[in-house]
Amino acid sequence: MIVLGAGLAGLRAAIHLREKGYQVEVLEKLGEPGGMARSHEKSGFIFDHGPHGFMSRDQWINEEFEEVVAGQGGWYGLTKWSQIHYRQQYFNFPLKMRDIILKMDPFTLAATFVAFVWARLRVMITKRAPANAEDYLVDQFGRVLYNEFFGPYTKKVWAIEPRELDADFTRDRVPTLNLWDIIRRMFSDPAKDQYRMTPSGRVITHDLHAGYYPKRGARALPIGYFEKAKRLGVTFRFKVELDGIDLESRRLAARENAQPVTLPFDRVVSTIPLDVLVPLLAPPAPAEIGELAQGLRYRGIILVNLCLSRPQVIQPHWVYFTDRLFNRISEYRHFSRDLAPPGKTGICLELGATANDELWTASDAEIVRHCVLELEELDLVKPSEVLDHLVIREPNAYPLYDVGYQDRINRLVTWLEQTAGIVTAGRQGRFLYINQDAAIKSGFEAGEAAARLVETGSVGDRPVWGDQRPRRKIVV
Repeated sequence: MIVLGAGLAGLRAAIHLREKGYQVEVLEKLGEPGGMARSHEKSGFIFDHGPHGFMSRDQWINEEFEEVVAGQGGWYGLTKWSQIHYRQQYFNFPLKMRDIILKMDPFTLAATFVAFVWARLRVMITKRAPANAEDYLVDQFGRVLYNEFFGPYTKKVWAIEPRELDADFTRDRVPTLNLWDIIRRMFSDPAKDQYRMTPSGRVITHDLHAGYYPKRGARALPIGYFEKAKRLGVTFRFKVELDGIDLESRRLAARENAQPVTLPFDRVVSTIPLDVLVPLLAPPAPAEIGELAQGLRYRGIILVNLCLSRPQVIQPHWVYFTDRLFNRISEYRHFSRDLAPPGKTGICLELGATANDELWTASDAEIVRHCVLELEELDLVKPSEVLDHLVIREPNAYPLYDVGYQDRINRLVTWLEQTAGIVTAGRQGRFLYINQDAAIKSGFEAGEAAARLVETGSVGDRPVWGDQRPRRKIVV
């Protein structure tokens, strides 16, 4: 078996296949495992490849996290805390009634409440289904909050109008609540919420407020899986550039450290982007499949990590902004005090961008200068407190769920798995905006599917959007 990609999904698929007795080789483009769960060091600070907190409703995944990370320095308990910056005020999110009453002016408060109640009543009466992300957000929060925050923030992050985004984007990232739930949550502790699911079958994890964070950074999890895989006998090749996958001869052509290699395979599990995978196939995929793959859209991200001489910048883990160059600030010391030297802190500013646009091609120094100026305007950081910086660009950070994407992805993934015989997994491999726990589950289930493919000639029923409710790790 060959697994493409050594991120969490690829590592978990490799482990599962090896445990079932298959010979497994993992090919990775980078020089290290981890994918988007990697971490980076700079001047004594540790920064993740984007801020990660680990939270899952699957008990076996939580137990596996503890097992894997225990050998990598252990973890801290994490109680998530987020805020939004709105009209020069910081509001806790999910919204709290006391924040709204104390920090909103009476006119805005009244308008917000009337719009909110009207939106929820309209949904309850008409039973209408939202056609896009704008409809969904207005239905959930009312037109006033949509116009003031949720609409501008969504457009800023994704660089398209919310009405062009599929409603699934917000269904799977914003809880589906009835009026009583929203009022109750404004007064109660959201950590006490019980298990709930989105209409598309995805288990809500962004509503979980208690979880884990590895003491040595997010990289501890993939490194732990990597070391476990090696102990089991999985082999790895790093710095591999793929040139082609011949489905008839079952040979994969690549360059490892710029040296040509040809690798035989029985089956392939792929976690690489679909628009990268499909052009590699021989015989070529049908024209329709090629067009579907090339039509996929991603939103890139620029991570501006700052090493600071001060001990703290913000109070919560995250603060979201609509009126700044950056979308969000995260402070790593709040995740783990081991990520910065004593008396200092590291923060990450996330900037939405698209490969080769003006922001993407700007120099690191120019981007940092603009960010620091805005931090100074917010009275958060002084330029003299910046000791060093690390700028990271990730072009395929987020799959972009434009309207109608679901049918296109279903056709593409179904062809790959049912006709080409390539099993897909993970955020990139299945074009799913999922978190770390779901990536692990996706890899595990891809391993099961690949084994079924060898043993029965079919991956079985593998819809892209299946029932993702918590399950025990039982293999029949």
